[in-house]
Amino acid sequence: MTKKTIIALYVLIIVCIGLASIIEKFKGTPYVSENIYGAWWFVILWGLLTVTSLAYIIRQQMYRRIATFLLHLSFVVILAGALITYLSAERGTVNLRVGKAQTVYTDDDAAKRTFPFLLTLKEFKVVYYPGTDAPLDYQSVITVKEDNTTRDIIVSMNNIGEVMGYRLFQSSYDSDNMGVSLGVYHDPWGIGVTYCGYLLLFISIGWFCLSRRNNIRSLYRKATKPVAVAALLLVTSMATAQEQNTVDADIAHRFGTVAVLYNNRICPVNTVATDFVTKLTGKSRWNGYSADEIFVSWMIYYPYWEKQKLIRIKSREVQKVLGIDGQWASFSDFIDTYNEYKLKSSIDQARQGKGGIDMKSLMEADEKYHVVEMFYNGQMLRMFPYSIKGNVSWYTPGAQVLPREIPVKESFFIKQSMDFLTESIVVGQKERAMEIIAKIKLFQREMAGDVIPSVYAVNAEIFYNHLNNERWIVFLSLTLSLLLCIAISTGSALSKRRWFRIAVAVFIVLLTLYLSLLLALRWWVSGHVPLSNGYETMQFMAWALLIITIATHRIFPIIIGFGTLSASFCLLVAMLAGGSPQITQLMPVLQSPLLSVHVMVVMCAYALFALQMLLAIQALWMIHRRAGTDDIDRITALSQLLMYPAIFLLAIGIFIGAVWANVSWGTYWNWDPKETWALITMMVYAAPIHSNSLQAFRKPRVYHIYMLFAFLSVLITYFGVNLLLGGMHSYAN
Repeated sequence: MTKKTIIALYVLIIVCIGLASIIEKFKGTPYVSENIYGAWWFVILWGLLTVTSLAYIIRQQMYRRIATFLLHLSFVVILAGALITYLSAERGTVNLRVGKAQTVYTDDDAAKRTFPFLLTLKEFKVVYYPGTDAPLDYQSVITVKEDNTTRDIIVSMNNIGEVMGYRLFQSSYDSDNMGVSLGVYHDPWGIGVTYCGYLLLFISIGWFCLSRRNNIRSLYRKATKPVAVAALLLVTSMATAQEQNTVDADIAHRFGTVAVLYNNRICPVNTVATDFVTKLTGKSRWNGYSADEIFVSWMIYYPYWEKQKLIRIKSREVQKVLGIDGQWASFSDFIDTYNEYKLKSSIDQARQGKGGIDMKSLMEADEKYHVVEMFYNGQMLRMFPYSIKGNVSWYTPGAQVLPREIPVKESFFIKQSMDFLTESIVVGQKERAMEIIAKIKLFQREMAGDVIPSVYAVNAEIFYNHLNNERWIVFLSLTLSLLLCIAISTGSALSKRRWFRIAVAVFIVLLTLYLSLLLALRWWVSGHVPLSNGYETMQFMAWALLIITIATHRIFPIIIGFGTLSASFCLLVAMLAGGSPQITQLMPVLQSPLLSVHVMVVMCAYALFALQMLLAIQALWMIHRRAGTDDIDRITALSQLLMYPAIFLLAIGIFIGAVWANVSWGTYWNWDPKETWALITMMVYAAPIHSNSLQAFRKPRVYHIYMLFAFLSVLITYFGVNLLLGGMHSYAN
């Protein structure tokens, strides 16, 4: 009876929090916080699950297996801490203005409460990335008066101010930079108990992995029998190129090394050109021309390039509006004979629910048109820096209105240097053009100093741009991986040949080196660990899968095919979803080392879940074919073996994220959709581990069907939340 009660409560809680995350999308966060997550019945559900589980643990005498007992006890302690927080924590907001003392804050119920101390805002400032307008941090210097003592504390992103048990964290600031709003959180007992639960969890996981009183070793022995592998090689074709109405390639590539301020980051023109061409054509090259050649040529020979069919329009309805045959349009096709924008009326009708053309298709075409407009407005070429009172500002070529502080000589150079460069290119004076580009770079170095990236950093970013846009590598990897998995499933004799095994090893090593180089270059170029958005995390997940494959392929040969296939699919998803997303500065809240650890650990767990999903497909296919019991048992044992590191890594990642949230936002759990679905995923995958109690999971067919559908929770957590539900984790889109 106790077991059935636990299962019922467990499933009910998963359903409740899953539905709550969906309801939040339509009703809003305050509604679900009050009526579901903060409701008395929801707390009782968790309490009943905890009490019944604890009773079952005692009845089963789990305390005789210390590691397993402590592992389960850690979750009891964590839930106890959450209950204490729910019952006793105080939350609110305090508004501070420079020089004005404040002792009152407003709680979540709009009631006024009094601090046992005095707060006075001494200074607020926005710290920017050097030489840019991108915020690096928001810092409030606050004077705290406690009894007869006075001290200053700094509250910033990822730096909570603590005063007598009250936690103050940065929330917002006034438009005049003379005031701030700070979040207030007072939870003297709940956080400590919860952190004890986290610590106990980490210790018990380590103890469990080292303990002999679990079935990890028996699963290892079952899973370490040999399985065949195979692969095939493919070749790719090369496109031809032609040249006309373009600047000299050497001049274009040299100009591509000039620094510009783009997306609040200082980068080479090549990065801007690559984004520009990729946005229009879908690729970083067109008709044999490089991005640098197209970008610089369009600057000079714009009448010719406005007529080139290089803007890709996928929608047939939009093609009809533009009056083009096929999917390629020129910039001129967007303008009618009366110099009116052709898509304007269609967009206006679509916004009113009329016209019959999909709004998304119109917006995609409209965005490409306005990318060229941005190019003409000079927004992509803020390339002339000048420092005034320690603040570096960037100006576009030919800027007519410049600050009076800029001397006449420098002002003249900003206004005229690009005209001189254009003239040199048009008349064919290559050496003079190269000299002017060199002077522009010298001007940048003299005006902005160390803010300008080094030659090595510029060359690294240009190399990254070229390497990252070689899409054929992804398709080749996917094709080879699919063939490899087919060879595994059919037991191809080819896999027994030594030369073939060497070829497979070379393929995996080369793909791993390629990804390692991509991640390393993106890390160097961006200045932070590349784990800040969906594109980067998918690339990291692919890399993690390959590392797992290399580390375990001798013990588990079947991993070779599934590991490379999962990695290739990750690369494909990254490419299709984001193309080649721009490298940007990290938003202030993400400036924490805990972010990198949190994302890396969670993505490693997702990588293992992906492998289990593929193993489930393989096992179910073998069951359908009535394959040998030993082979099915081997795959089942391998999947069960992978379950332990996967679920442990996910648990560790979730609670590292909770610590990060506590440091950044003052509270360790917010029921944000992403963390809610991560919890659901952990609960879903935790069930098969308890096969001693849940005997249905001892049957291979039931186990693998469950594992196949369990992966849906991973897909919802990673993709569904980002695309549909939103929340505080929406920066990862």
